[in-house]
Amino acid sequence: MLIALIVGFALAMLLMSVAIYFGYTNAYSTDVNTLTVKILGIPIYELTKSGTEYIGKSIGVYMGAVCGICMAISVIAEELISKARHK
Repeated sequence: MLIALIVGFALAMLLMSVAIYFGYTNAYSTDVNTLTVKILGIPIYELTKSGTEYIGKSIGVYMGAVCGICMAISVIAEELISKARHK
């Protein structure tokens, strides 16, 4: 189960990193003043324009929620695979 939790956490970090990368790419290409990066409608990161650059600020509570969701899905998948192997 510990491995499943670690895998879920790693997947959440990867997912959020990719979303934030594309958020920056989108912000620079559209030249907006603010942009909120979301995953499945959950806001995880806010980009605010400061001069010609964007300053990012994480929304910690929601980032934690995304991590929790990914970790829960990983544990559920591990349990389902474990039960399928033991039948």
